[in-house]
Amino acid sequence: MVLILAAVFAWTGGTFSETNYLALRREEVAANRRLKQLQHEVDSLQAFRDSLASNPVVQERVARDELGMLRPGEIAFTIVPDSAHE
Repeated sequence: MVLILAAVFAWTGGTFSETNYLALRREEVAANRRLKQLQHEVDSLQAFRDSLASNPVVQERVARDELGMLRPGEIAFTIVPDSAHE
């Protein structure tokens, strides 16, 4: 009987219980998965930073898309949808 009670306490009781361990293990797996995602994002941003610093094609794309810059002689126009048909 004492061994059964000790086994039940070991499984469910205290800070170092099996359920606590399993919960911590799940948190560790989730944290490692998030770490891999963030490392991939950092790697992608570093590659973009490097290409932005050295690649004229990327520089032009960013200047046009995000800053609205034009080459000499180009004309910008904006198409505004007709609000009556929405």
